[in-house]
Amino acid sequence: MKTFQGYRTYVASTYIGFNVVGFAINAWVLYVVAPLLFAPAIKVPKSILFYIFALCVGDLMTMIAMLLLVIELVFGTWQFSSMVCTSYLIFDSMNKFMAPMIVFLISRTCYSTVCLDKTRGEKAATLKYAIIQFCIALACVMVLLWPVFAYSQVFTFYMNPNATSQEVTVMRKCGFFPPPQIEFWFNLIACITSYAVPLFGIIYWYVSVPFFLKRRALTTLVASSSMDAALRKVITTVLLLTVIYVLCWTPYWVSMFANRIWTMEKKSIIIISYFIHLLPYISCVAYPLIFTLLNRGIRSAHAKIVADQRRRFRSLTDEASSQIRTAIRTIPGTKMKKQDFLTRTEEISSDKAASEAVSEFRDALPSQTSFPDETLL
Repeated sequence: MKTFQGYRTYVASTYIGFNVVGFAINAWVLYVVAPLLFAPAIKVPKSILFYIFALCVGDLMTMIAMLLLVIELVFGTWQFSSMVCTSYLIFDSMNKFMAPMIVFLISRTCYSTVCLDKTRGEKAATLKYAIIQFCIALACVMVLLWPVFAYSQVFTFYMNPNATSQEVTVMRKCGFFPPPQIEFWFNLIACITSYAVPLFGIIYWYVSVPFFLKRRALTTLVASSSMDAALRKVITTVLLLTVIYVLCWTPYWVSMFANRIWTMEKKSIIIISYFIHLLPYISCVAYPLIFTLLNRGIRSAHAKIVADQRRRFRSLTDEASSQIRTAIRTIPGTKMKKQDFLTRTEEISSDKAASEAVSEFRDALPSQTSFPDETLL
């Protein structure tokens, strides 16, 4: 029992570590992506920004649900009501559906904006089209999750009864225990719709992009260096997403069906299942980070917004300090000396000259152009 308690402490510490990292990374990605959703003249398609935003929001909800699991691990029993149990299982199940589907939609959008004709590419890049697709996917997921609503509950177990002291250990567990037939079909449909189909779509659409770019390079005068960079970027993205997807989701779905075939010692099943259950949470950390760091357009657009905000803040503080100095020098009952008047005149002239210089610099900036690899997530 002490050995099992030690394993449970190790599992809880691991979960807490990934929970903290998940909150931090998804909050940072939201900080980067959210201001770009409604910013003008952004090179990255609004649809991709919305999908990354939705992915982060969903991951943060999953991290909140993960907190409940961590509390159960720490105390060894479920501490909350049946309604909270159902909410936890819904958020946890939505992560297993929504995260792969959003990655699936991002890969489809990248393919559409790069490989399809201009009309369909522009449609796929719009925010409105992304919201519609996301809402349809969310509605389908909620329909598929009806067994979770129906068969989630808190179970009470009575363990280690002591007839002498008239004591018994009470343990409460939050679980999803549908009838065997419903459980089998639910797992099968969920595996197909949230694992097999997204994996096929991600590989097919991302692999189609470099072939399209290669064909276009043979028929157009595209610089070989820029084309090679775009191909390397696509290949890197495909490899990263595929490896993370397979490593994080394959053990989870294999374990779902393996439990019906093989029997293992109970403590081993619990410990192994906890670590397998941790893998989808790791994907919640990896996906937003990959989509943000590998997209140069997102990084440069965010850097530009931050620089503009800092410039605006400095301009406001300089203007406020200038007005304060002016107000102090023109207080009634005080006389402005000749030297002060000349100093103030020089300050106004220098401020005007600086303003004109900034205006000329902005006018001289080249117009914003789009780069072919901004949508190659």
